[in-house]
Amino acid sequence: MKPILLKYIITNLLYSGATGIIYTVINYIDIERHRKLNEKELELSRLRELKTKAELEALHSKVNPHFLYNALNSIADLSITDGRKARKMTIALADLFRYSINYSNNNFSTVKDEVEMANVYLQIEKIRFEDQLNYSLKVEDELNHYLVPRFVLQPLVENAVKHGLKATGQLTEINLEVKKNGAGMVVNIADTGPAFPAELNPGYGVKSVFDKLDLLFPGNYEMHFSNDPVKQVSLFIYKLVKDESAI
Repeated sequence: MKPILLKYIITNLLYSGATGIIYTVINYIDIERHRKLNEKELELSRLRELKTKAELEALHSKVNPHFLYNALNSIADLSITDGRKARKMTIALADLFRYSINYSNNNFSTVKDEVEMANVYLQIEKIRFEDQLNYSLKVEDELNHYLVPRFVLQPLVENAVKHGLKATGQLTEINLEVKKNGAGMVVNIADTGPAFPAELNPGYGVKSVFDKLDLLFPGNYEMHFSNDPVKQVSLFIYKLVKDESAI
């Protein structure tokens, strides 16, 4: 073989080998870059999940201390004047706080359970205020087993009691209704208390509801405060789910 031809062949082999090595290195770098990006995304996703969990646990763990203080005072008074009512109120308060502690760490509850806890809360307030408070609960049966964020209805009902009965000291009626609304549902909580102010500044309870919905139902809800034709809070949930994995 002529030296020139041999040199040509060797040069081409070296060039091909070098090119292959370069491509291999580039591919390796690209694969590693994507792997690290994926790992980073997974880590960020995990951190976001932990942050969401921590925020939800903080929201679940906080119950209005004023309500607890007033309820315990009422139980203390009733234990002297009416033992039967004191016992009934103690059991209801225990049920409410057992639900709020959330031992199973569930972020969602059924509509049925949420309405039941709103009912337990209203029972407690009914014992306290007797004839000054009347209430009704109405739920369309087909909605009972759908999921909503845990502990979203009771704070809204408590807000109605606070700004209705407690603000005026007069007879207050509270009506909670859950019904279908298109492909979703609407929860209406109406009361006969003073109208909502033009500039509404939500307290902790209502704000906690917004926070839970933002974390668990982002983009799938709206909350309206209206005075006409009746004073009420309307919580629109646009997605009906029975399984958390569908959220």
